[in-house]
Amino acid sequence: MSQLTFGSIPGFFDLADAAIAGDQPLTDDSIQKISHNAKFGVVRVEPIYMGWYKNGDVIPTPVSPVDGYAYSRAECNFDIIGFATRAPAPGFVPGQAARPAQANANGGAGELYWEFFDVDDFTGAVYTAVSYRAESTGVETPTSDGMVKVRAQCIRASVNVSN
Repeated sequence: MSQLTFGSIPGFFDLADAAIAGDQPLTDDSIQKISHNAKFGVVRVEPIYMGWYKNGDVIPTPVSPVDGYAYSRAECNFDIIGFATRAPAPGFVPGQAARPAQANANGGAGELYWEFFDVDDFTGAVYTAVSYRAESTGVETPTSDGMVKVRAQCIRASVNVSN
């Protein structure tokens, strides 16, 4: 499958109904505006794969692979998939495209007790928390282990009002 690319960033043009009414000549200007609106419609909602992240990383603002449009944080919501409760192995690079290797051991003693993964849509900050609990002693060990896979759901010319 080939990647869609545009030579320039499309925009939306308000076109009066009277400009394209029946029994009216269709002008070059109206045809160009219809074309721009169609291109804008293709990229209005755009999912962008952002890669893999761990606690404390900051996800950069996405850039469209179609036309190079740089999204603002207000135009994005981040979908996350919790991948692992262990920390990444050495060599991990935030945002890497390939699935990362995991550390060889848990960050705490005992069994997995709870986990929490989040991305702040307004700042791009990644938060992972994993807690272990030793059944024999009842001691809980909270850690910042964990990794997430992130996809940005981008909507041009919109404002994100919820986090």
